[in-house]
Amino acid sequence: MSVIAIPRPLREKLGDDGVDALIAVINEAILRSHENLATKDDIARHELNTRNDIARLELKIESVRSDLELKIEKSKSETLKWMFIFWAGQLVAIFAMLKSFIK
Repeated sequence: MSVIAIPRPLREKLGDDGVDALIAVINEAILRSHENLATKDDIARHELNTRNDIARLELKIESVRSDLELKIEKSKSETLKWMFIFWAGQLVAIFAMLKSFIK
């Protein structure tokens, strides 16, 4: 229990019961304020949880990144395939037009 020095004028005004009540209120306020403070263990636990969360997020990001890379590669190959088909079609059309003009 903490030691609180109550000045004499206040002790005379409050009386013994009043001083005891005041000390009890102050002690209760101190105890309640300490209940909300974080301890080193609380901070260490929070830090560990944060590190675990970060590790899980990094794994998730890596997984999403890999999936994205696969989708981009597939998209590139599809685009190249269709570009080749259209180029071939254009060449056929150009040769057909040239052949019709030559006749």
